[in-house]
Amino acid sequence: MTSGQTPPAVELRAVTRTYGTGERGVTALHELDAVFPAGTFTAVMGPSGSGKSTLLHCAAGLDRATAGDVIIDGAPVGGLSERALTRLRRARVGFVFQAFNLIGALTAAQNVALPLRLAGHRPAPGEVSAMLG
Repeated sequence: MTSGQTPPAVELRAVTRTYGTGERGVTALHELDAVFPAGTFTAVMGPSGSGKSTLLHCAAGLDRATAGDVIIDGAPVGGLSERALTRLRRARVGFVFQAFNLIGALTAAQNVALPLRLAGHRPAPGEVSAMLG
């Protein structure tokens, strides 16, 4: 990346994620390299058990890589405390879960605005409706 260039939204460098140890250990990601430029959309597809959710969880900082580096908006997440990682996710990561995890008592607009409000910010006029598109 050259000076003045926007860093990728997310970058994974040789990311490995293993669950368990020894003979029972399962490697969900093995030395994965991926770059997701800011302002782009990416579809992650594959059969059940191929590591899609693990990839997304590591890329969003919801799960920590066993090895390698995950960088969100230019910030390496490996050494961050849980509190700092939570602040980074709240400010820089948007995530739509497969089951959506919406709060049923809130409208769609209120669900979209919730992360901003939890961070102590009031959405700018029109910001939520622009996100809902």
